[in-house]
Amino acid sequence: MNTIKSLIFPQDLNRLTKTLLREVCSNMTLEATGNVNELASRVWNAFELIEGDVLTTISNNIFTGAVSLVWYRTRNPTGLTGLKQSIINKMPFNPFETVITPNCENVPIEPTIIAATEIEGSQAYYLRFIHRTGVNVDYFLTNRREYIKHEITTVYIDEVKGIIEVRASSAVAKKIIAGLAKIVDEEYEFKQYDFLQKYGGTLEPIADVLQGRLIDATGRPAGLVNTFEETQGKSIVRILSAIDEYYTNGELSALEQNLNSEDITSILETTPFTLLLLSGLETIGLGSIRELRGLPLYNYLEPYLSKQKGSILFEHSVGGVVQEYSIRIGVTTKTFKFNVFASEHVLDYIREKLILRGKSCEQFKTVGNFSKNR
Repeated sequence: MNTIKSLIFPQDLNRLTKTLLREVCSNMTLEATGNVNELASRVWNAFELIEGDVLTTISNNIFTGAVSLVWYRTRNPTGLTGLKQSIINKMPFNPFETVITPNCENVPIEPTIIAATEIEGSQAYYLRFIHRTGVNVDYFLTNRREYIKHEITTVYIDEVKGIIEVRASSAVAKKIIAGLAKIVDEEYEFKQYDFLQKYGGTLEPIADVLQGRLIDATGRPAGLVNTFEETQGKSIVRILSAIDEYYTNGELSALEQNLNSEDITSILETTPFTLLLLSGLETIGLGSIRELRGLPLYNYLEPYLSKQKGSILFEHSVGGVVQEYSIRIGVTTKTFKFNVFASEHVLDYIREKLILRGKSCEQFKTVGNFSKNR
């Protein structure tokens, strides 16, 4: 049977942080100097010898990092029950027992499973997909060389809790879930899980659940003014210029004249000036090194914004050490991305807090708790 170690490739090691690679090298009595490529190469050359605590350290970090997450569920009445067996039955080899590595010329265009393994201490398992992403071309003097570009994607599945977690961007996740549906011959109907829905589609409650701070928000003007024209835009600019002039020179007449402009007075009878002002912008971004909520400007503009994405800063203890994590949430894409390196323990924490929190057993086929130790 495959293990997590069986599913690790050299390129996975290259995505680990330099600090972590140096720690692994030191624990294996390998030279711990050099850049990431050199450190990862040393670890890979000695990979067969890795075991015990060093292997645990690698396993807890190898498929994570500054990763994007997209969650899926199935519409099947029985949930994801039997998905693993269906994968085994439908594939030409058992991915839980064998690792298939295609050569560079034969990398499939559509995502396909090359290996899988159960996760020790949990009912969950990993699938690893590979697919072609393009071709790199370079030249050495008169010689033209081509290299197939590919991507290996990790998928975390817990059939009991009804969760499929694709660790990739939204665009890649769609390809991966379509590839999974094709492998099982559409026996299961998958749908992206909107983890924002139970929070009213807003970011603030998620920040509260994680006991974190909303430090960045980007959105579009809410309730766009459909009749916004260039003349109205020029009038707004003149009003803002007149305000500056008033505070500079104390000149009030120019401000009064522009405030009474016929170009915007009619629309201002039903539309707040702030909304009209924001309607002339494509997007609005607000950021701070501290909590946005409570800042006067944010509190004033927030009702006029339809937020598209935002960043949350929160703390979580791993191994008794409290660390700070920054995440970016896409409201429209329903995606979740770590801006910093995160381990499996942190992904477990996020999954429990945002995905499983408050869900019934019938909705997710939930029993027990997620294991905190991999």
